[in-house]
Amino acid sequence: MNPFRLWFVPFGESLGLFVKKLALAVSVLAASAMGASAADMAVKAPRYEAPEAAVSTWTGFYVGASLGGEQANANWTTTSIAVAAPGFVIPPPTVDGSSPRRFSPSSGRFGGFAGYDYQFAPQWVAGIVLDAAYFDRTVTTVGGPGCTFSCILGVPGPGADVSSVRAKWDADVRGRLGYLVTPNVLLYGTGGIAFQNFSNSATCQTSLSDPLCGPTPIPIFATATNSSTRTGWTAGVGIDAKIFANWMLRAEYRYSDFGTWSNSLLLVSPGVSTVTVATNLKINTHIGMIGIAYRFGGPVVAKY
Repeated sequence: MNPFRLWFVPFGESLGLFVKKLALAVSVLAASAMGASAADMAVKAPRYEAPEAAVSTWTGFYVGASLGGEQANANWTTTSIAVAAPGFVIPPPTVDGSSPRRFSPSSGRFGGFAGYDYQFAPQWVAGIVLDAAYFDRTVTTVGGPGCTFSCILGVPGPGADVSSVRAKWDADVRGRLGYLVTPNVLLYGTGGIAFQNFSNSATCQTSLSDPLCGPTPIPIFATATNSSTRTGWTAGVGIDAKIFANWMLRAEYRYSDFGTWSNSLLLVSPGVSTVTVATNLKINTHIGMIGIAYRFGGPVVAKY
């Protein structure tokens, strides 16, 4: 037997087995590499997400305090004067040239307001506001309108007579419509219903020189006052400005008209005379104020 053949045959069989194992290992590695590549291809690159930006909005509730001034104007016209003085002969009085007379009480005004706004377009804001304030001012003049100079023939005046108009607290309910000139500055117009308390009064003295209560020798003072809360309309303009965080400033002007208030003053001097003075007061007001308010809620988060 050939010894070379005896050595080569086992070696050849071992080499074939080694080649088969190597080929199997290569195929396994190739399959693993292809699978990893396919997996890498299946994973998408991460999408870029733009950061969210906070956008300021005017929608929401707010409350605030205000400080300003008010001028009320009351044009007092006396339409008739009637005097009843039993036991005395008094010529019938007539309305003299001291009527009409203008009363203009003016003073500081402070109060509060609350409202709700809705931003319904990029630059438009609509809302409603309630406002109330303390105001108290009286203007007094000598003599009674319509009976100061010569309302009773031959009787000089005005004697000790005085008359006055008083304006007190006010309140209103209004709508607002505004335009944003910048994201933080709102120009607006406003209008609605206004309420305010007014009173008028007169004081006279029965004496020989008094033209209102009657020329009598018995000196008695008489005072009459009428008070009424009037309802009217109001309109104005203003500006709101956000200053920091949830705080804003407001500046506003409004005109209010309360029409004509008709009333009668009954001046009674017991046992001497009774005087009825019929009056018409045409009333309007001018209000200017500045305020600071806190708006509830924060900015709206929007995606771009």
